[in-house]
Amino acid sequence: MSAVLDAPGVSDASVRRLQRAVESSLKQVSGLAVGEGPAFKKGAPKKCTDDCARDLVGSLSAAGVVLIDLRGLEGKGERVAVELQLWIDGERVATKRGEGTVEGFETSLKGVVEGLLPAWARKGFGGLRVQVEPGTVVKVDGRLLTAKPGEVAAVPAGPHQVDVVFPEGHAVLQRLDVAEGSRVKVEALSPAEALTGKAPKGSSALRGVSYGVFVAGAATMAGGLIAGTLGRNTGADLTSCQGDTRTCASLDRVQQLQAQSQTYASTGNVMLGVGSGLVVTGVALFLIDALTD
Repeated sequence: MSAVLDAPGVSDASVRRLQRAVESSLKQVSGLAVGEGPAFKKGAPKKCTDDCARDLVGSLSAAGVVLIDLRGLEGKGERVAVELQLWIDGERVATKRGEGTVEGFETSLKGVVEGLLPAWARKGFGGLRVQVEPGTVVKVDGRLLTAKPGEVAAVPAGPHQVDVVFPEGHAVLQRLDVAEGSRVKVEALSPAEALTGKAPKGSSALRGVSYGVFVAGAATMAGGLIAGTLGRNTGADLTSCQGDTRTCASLDRVQQLQAQSQTYASTGNVMLGVGSGLVVTGVALFLIDALTD
């Protein structure tokens, strides 16, 4: 929606003409729904500050408002200076200025209005408002989103795959539909935040120790399983001495392989026991850190 702040030295017909031209340009370049703004009521000349501009924006039932401040540069008002202010959600976000004849502004306003709009508000686009904890990485359709928390990033209107990767390594993948001219929040709870109801404060020393102990335990258990497999396969190629077969292994070789198999088995059992203990310890340390964070 558009509204005129002031128009000293500009005829009523030119004011109406310029206001309708701004609205026409908005409809051409913006993905937002554009309504007809209130007619300007000329009063005593005044210098409008941010307060009166904010009051005018607040009186209109629109999330986005373009305020038009006009000033005649010649006696007949054929040449005017124009200031366009874009207000979104009650805050001024952009300003563009120019001057020229009324006829000239009608043909050039499209480019001025397009430069006034944020990228997410243009035709064919929408916005993703990032609402995640600091340090979180957001990817949209596999590409890194550089917008900071609270900012609105422009994306083509339509469905998008949004991947939220938290500082501790967890990730949440979601599908968001972004309508043209809309702003969709990107927000997700990390597993720790969802369970405890609060955001994690970061990786503590105890949590780092828990990760290390858990990984060491898992690696030790994997080594124990490998040792057990080697023990079972030690005598796999042996053949028994039956009938007139002379290719069977000697007694010394059999005893040697049997001792080797027992060594592998003993080592594997020890590693499995130690590894499982380390894994349990790592999980316990993580839970203690998470509950006391």
